[in-house]
Amino acid sequence: MSRRTESDTPRQPSQIAILRYLRIHGPAARIDIGTATGLSPATVTSLTADLMTQGLVQESQATVASGTSNANGTHGTTRGRPKVLLDLVPGAACVIGVKLTINLIEIALGNFKGEIERNTEHSIKTRDLTDRQLIDTLITLIDSFIKDNSDIITHPPVGISVAVQGVTDSNSGEIIWSPALRHRQIAITRPLSERYGGVVQMSNDANCIATAITQNTTLHGGGDFAVIMLGYGIGMGLVLNGNVYNGHFGTAAEFGHMKYQPDGPLCNCGRRGCLEAYIGDYAILRDALGLIDLADANSLHPSEEQMMDLVARARAGNEDLADLFRHAGKVLGYGIANLIALIGPKRIFITGSGARAYDLMAPELQRGLHLAQVPELHRGPEIVHLAWDKDLALQGAIGQSLLRHDENMFKAGTNT
Repeated sequence: MSRRTESDTPRQPSQIAILRYLRIHGPAARIDIGTATGLSPATVTSLTADLMTQGLVQESQATVASGTSNANGTHGTTRGRPKVLLDLVPGAACVIGVKLTINLIEIALGNFKGEIERNTEHSIKTRDLTDRQLIDTLITLIDSFIKDNSDIITHPPVGISVAVQGVTDSNSGEIIWSPALRHRQIAITRPLSERYGGVVQMSNDANCIATAITQNTTLHGGGDFAVIMLGYGIGMGLVLNGNVYNGHFGTAAEFGHMKYQPDGPLCNCGRRGCLEAYIGDYAILRDALGLIDLADANSLHPSEEQMMDLVARARAGNEDLADLFRHAGKVLGYGIANLIALIGPKRIFITGSGARAYDLMAPELQRGLHLAQVPELHRGPEIVHLAWDKDLALQGAIGQSLLRHDENMFKAGTNT
């Protein structure tokens, strides 16, 4: 990579690039920042000096000593001075992430490094809320969260990002439809912005997960990718050229509402034959109720305990239930074949709570993919099962808020 000199380097985009590199990679030496960003050593020194003056970057006490292994497991030279590492200042700013799912609202505090410092969960009957009650509930919970964490929230949050289960318009800030809510077309970012100032944004939970993966190079490894989120419904986040793709209307990549069969079963969106109507938790529980007697089972609101019970029975030898998961895998394979033909991403991640039965789904997923795919496309992409041992949606919401804050901070003229 050729190095740009300070004279031909736009300062604001380059400083944003440095902030984002440090947020993803953690403490790093100036020379490594320059290598990754293509900036000359003199430019990196000048730009990071400005960032340190602004209180955004600091020298880390940790150093990479000569002849020792660095974070990537490689060894430094045996001569010369130890590298002084630069790191983001955690308290330089804070953001709030909110996650809205069926009967649950989660709130988290993220620092300037993108780390979650505090989080709370609130069990609320979300489908009983009117539009106004939803806004009032969010404001009440956020106000209480800020008050309860005043020991570390010393300045107002610079941004709020809301991850929503369902279909959202990230441009207008509207929840188009969500299984967590009874009503549709709910505008939430404007009233929250009026209450808290700063930037308030919203995205569906799959897009937030995609953002979290972009900020973890161990996971995505570069290149375009898609993340398919299995759970109550089916969502997808699509990352092209390093950015989450929302489309012109802010509602792109609704993978779960692609059609598998036009006159198929009813989807919760109100249409028939969507992929989600075969793969979503509510679809699998709905079909299971036609096979076995399940006490207190409600296919509209399946619990994790109910779904894990179905998985356990399928693994224990109930072939009828196992066939439900196998068929869901086949349908997923057909959907992925369409995605590959249209986009051709380098990787496709499959995650979410619904991936609990991935071992049952995977063989038929591959079979469905093989049946639906043009033979010449069989060589790719890599399909990766990402275990749902850590909920990435809140992490991604915080990441989205910080990405926007980086841009707005310099647009506002804080960098002279």
